[in-house]
Amino acid sequence: MATKAKIALVNAFLKLVEENEYNKITVTNLVEKCNISRQTFYYHFDDIDKMISWAFENETKKICDAISHSKLSESAEMYASFFNRYDTLLTKAIKSSDCIMIYNLINNSFYVFLTNYLSNRQGAESVKSEEAEFFLSYCSGASAGLILQEIQKSDKNYGEVMKRLAKSLKNV
Repeated sequence: MATKAKIALVNAFLKLVEENEYNKITVTNLVEKCNISRQTFYYHFDDIDKMISWAFENETKKICDAISHSKLSESAEMYASFFNRYDTLLTKAIKSSDCIMIYNLINNSFYVFLTNYLSNRQGAESVKSEEAEFFLSYCSGASAGLILQEIQKSDKNYGEVMKRLAKSLKNV
């Protein structure tokens, strides 16, 4: 039940961000949209940033869970769908004071995904060396940078970016 409430709050935020400036949305706006108490919001999250962080972690977990059950191309499609669903939030957030937070969330999401992908493909030991950690940091940072570039475009195509990233990963 707790996850349903969290998802409802995130979905309400995504709707509110369509109509409002990203950094002008308050907990009051969210609880009114969801018809819940402030206490319920604070039971689940410390603040709006923590809610957004949870949303990214939740989406990343779903994508990582699918790695072992699907092809890399399907994981890329899941990422593209995630970025499309969060596009307004991403677009408005990178124009706000939370730009660095959004970059870090995207970067961390890719880091976790790449770590899981390489662990599944090459074994858990393959991602524990300093060189592997450097490689994962480099690739996740570069991938996050590509998504930030895409966010700024008027004719976004997250699907194409993710397909190209997936194709590059197949060679690793």
